[in-house]
Amino acid sequence: MASQTLLAAQPIYNRDSQMEAVELLYRNDLGQSALAVGEQQATSELLFNFCTGITDHSAHYGTRAYINVSADLLLSGIVLPVDPDMVLVELVERIDPTPELVAAVRHWHEAGFRFALDDFAFDDTWAPLLEMAEVIKVDVSQFTPEIVAEYKSRLAHLPVRWLAEKVEDQETRDQYLAMGFDLFQGYFLARPKLISGQKMSPSGIQLTRLLALLYQPDPDIGELTRVLSEDPDLSLNLVRIVNSPLYRGSGKIASVREVVMRLGLTNLRHWVAMLSAMQTVNREQARLVLTRAHVCEALAGRVRVNAPDREEAFLTGLLSGAEIMLGVPADEFIDTLELHNNIRKAILYRKGPLGRVLRLAITLEQAVAMGTGLDKCDTRLLRIYDHAASRVQRLIRELHGPV
Repeated sequence: MASQTLLAAQPIYNRDSQMEAVELLYRNDLGQSALAVGEQQATSELLFNFCTGITDHSAHYGTRAYINVSADLLLSGIVLPVDPDMVLVELVERIDPTPELVAAVRHWHEAGFRFALDDFAFDDTWAPLLEMAEVIKVDVSQFTPEIVAEYKSRLAHLPVRWLAEKVEDQETRDQYLAMGFDLFQGYFLARPKLISGQKMSPSGIQLTRLLALLYQPDPDIGELTRVLSEDPDLSLNLVRIVNSPLYRGSGKIASVREVVMRLGLTNLRHWVAMLSAMQTVNREQARLVLTRAHVCEALAGRVRVNAPDREEAFLTGLLSGAEIMLGVPADEFIDTLELHNNIRKAILYRKGPLGRVLRLAITLEQAVAMGTGLDKCDTRLLRIYDHAASRVQRLIRELHGPV
């Protein structure tokens, strides 16, 4: 599967030439700039891809990220949905520092965010923002070193760090190092590097969050209820299921928490997996992956020696279909989850008791799909597969029944 452009990252170095941070830059597959798509959309897409994109360029994620934000986002009344300690918000020169904007920046500052004044032009109108700045970025291609030194001297009382950007050669870097600049960025040091990978859909991300919660040894029911409630379609379908003839017994219920308690953890895991899969892919693809998961679960129950856990077997079968459900390779998706090593080995290498179960389930799946070699298959295994396929089909039909 071809990789997609997620963003670009340009390193920022300290006085010892060590990478201290990275500036995240908007990029897309069409080659459009942040200005072309709109700054607010660019910021949203960049953050979404940064936080959720599946990529092997993980080295960029272990350091602080500088991120440009638009005036509209600052004034929206919301703040970035990320850990403030992991980002430095860049206020670009295009922003008009009106009293309203200064108040918005102060609100973000009180929420823990810190700021860099980007392309700082030493304009007096920016004075109210200086007290909230941690870094002042100077485009050294726009000023002579003498002018920068004069302005820097005037602002020497501020507890800020100075960053020289657009550093294009060794001489410039040395000049600003001698001037007392703390940080350096530019083509001479490192060009922006495109970061490619697979973009996950919101439904795929929701599935990942739910699986991570559901398969904890002792799930927090309150947190689980909250996350389920954030997905109205999923919640509605769970209510529909609990009120169906499959579970109806002591009156109708409507709250998500009641749904969780009525279903029980094992049934809830299965239903969430099924519903999330059906939201993410078409019904036939969901049927294939869910049947595989149920076959793995059933096969695990028949193992006599070193029997794998049935619920782990179900999860193994489900996650092995990541490429079908989420459109990303299984190995890249698995790296985004905290899984027991036996599940990881089973999916990636078909190793261990779970790996043998998964291998057998996929062999059965392929034999049934191709319609060849069935006469050589153990009839007991074929019955397991048929029973799992029928069960999944019944459950899928149940989703379209009345509440």
